Amino acid sequence: MTTRTNHSWRLAARPVGMIKESDYKWVEEAVPALEDGQFLTKTQYISLDPANRGWLNEGGSYMAEIGIGALMPAG
Repeated sequence: MTTRTNHSWRLAARPVGMIKESDYKWVEEAVPALEDGQFLTKTQYISLDPANRGWLNEGGSYMAEIGIGALMPAG
């Protein structure tokens, strides 16, 4: 079986002013083994909404803030 790697950008620091590269950290981690009833997908494209910027601020907005080291949620 081939080992699969998940690639993601994680929040490294709360942005001050414009978002910069150092506000994020590139993370590579092994994809865990799938359990019964689970399946694996591959994201081809993503879209960001202007509201995402507010979620990065401490205290959040209409949603809870994104934690340091966390992924950006999406629908």
